[in-house]
Amino acid sequence: MMSSVGMSMGSSGIRAVRTSDGQEFSVEWFPFAGPVPDAEDVAHAIRTIVDRPDAPHSLGVAFPDPDHSAKLKTALVEEYVSEVHIISEIAGTIEKLRTDPDFAYRTVAIYDLGASGLEMTIADVESGTIYAATRLRDFSGAHIDDTVRDHLLTLDILAVPRTSEEENSLLDFSREIKEALSTHQATQTSDGRFRLMDRRMFELQIIRSAERSAIALRDLAEMSEIPPEVVVTIGGGAHIPLIEEVLQRYLGIPVFAPPDPEFIAAQGAALYASRVDGTRPVAPATSRRSAKTMLTPLLRFGLPSIVALGFLSWILWPSPPPDHSVTGTPDTSVEDAVTVGTSASTTRATSSTSSPAADTPPPAPPPPTPPPALDGKVAGDSGGYSSGGYSSGGYSPRGYIAPAAPPPPPPPPPPAFNLPRIDVPQIQLPHIQLPPPPRLPFS
Repeated sequence: MMSSVGMSMGSSGIRAVRTSDGQEFSVEWFPFAGPVPDAEDVAHAIRTIVDRPDAPHSLGVAFPDPDHSAKLKTALVEEYVSEVHIISEIAGTIEKLRTDPDFAYRTVAIYDLGASGLEMTIADVESGTIYAATRLRDFSGAHIDDTVRDHLLTLDILAVPRTSEEENSLLDFSREIKEALSTHQATQTSDGRFRLMDRRMFELQIIRSAERSAIALRDLAEMSEIPPEVVVTIGGGAHIPLIEEVLQRYLGIPVFAPPDPEFIAAQGAALYASRVDGTRPVAPATSRRSAKTMLTPLLRFGLPSIVALGFLSWILWPSPPPDHSVTGTPDTSVEDAVTVGTSASTTRATSSTSSPAADTPPPAPPPPTPPPALDGKVAGDSGGYSSGGYSSGGYSPRGYIAPAAPPPPPPPPPPAFNLPRIDVPQIQLPHIQLPPPPRLPFS
């Protein structure tokens, strides 16, 4: 069975997720030497994965910043590892949201509250376009840990740390309290003698920073001129209930928290690697998209491009062959058929060709056999009847009148060149209310 592995990194360690169907993911953690994993630690973890008997068919890594991406590429060369797809954490998050059948939104505001800072991004899930992005360092997971630490020191139940090991132990203990308050109302010591911190006190400590971050995200959405449909909270801070309440109150749109917000970038990296390598078919688009989603091609390319595309298709469309059953070069060996009605005034001529011959007189009837002369008059005598006989040639009481020479046959008409009829198609332009265009970075 085809499998794919995606990796991401943070202060908690190197995370690796494995999937075979794009729905179920198994998680594995890799150790690292320093306080945060570096490029060499990630490259060593990748080397460990590809050397196993169950090595994946595709492997992707989500990096936190471009500098880390360049260092990771160099470290992979030293580990003799190739064919690793490296994408950004935002790209991995968008890839996971795009393939999620339960996610029915398109324009999103991503609120990534991590250990080192807050990443806020306005993006289009369908196309992967980033409209606006910013980073705040004054509100992060480490900032919240410091807030809990300061509160614990004010209770006079913990001594002030004197060494770096004691400081790290106190910060780890404060992080555990923060995570416990995401699902519990209060925390206390193991023996139950001291109440450490409850959720109400915890929210009072961080509410001002949370409100400032919500205002900054609202300003970012207004600056991008693309109103988001939903706020997606990822990172460790997505577990804090106060964050969801503040974001929904200040932005007025739904807030969506994935089941595993810390692993969403790694999951997206695995899905991206399998899609690029062709080891897994792309899931079909769901039909739960909004009307704005269905109008994406029109909003992206514009109506003039669509009209030009339709006109070009009409020009290149093959025209039907000309019909030679009616038109063509007339056959001059066949004489015109003349149909005579009941009277001279109703004479009607029909032609075997389609060209009109109104100016060409009908051919004269063949002259009758001349009888012998009655009174010795020669041909050409001016006598004769103008009525009751022929006016030129034919019988006359006084003698035979020589018939006039028939007119020369008309020249054949030039061959008709029938151009195919061109019917210009009528293009009905749809009436669409377009949103304002996004502001360009150089405007």
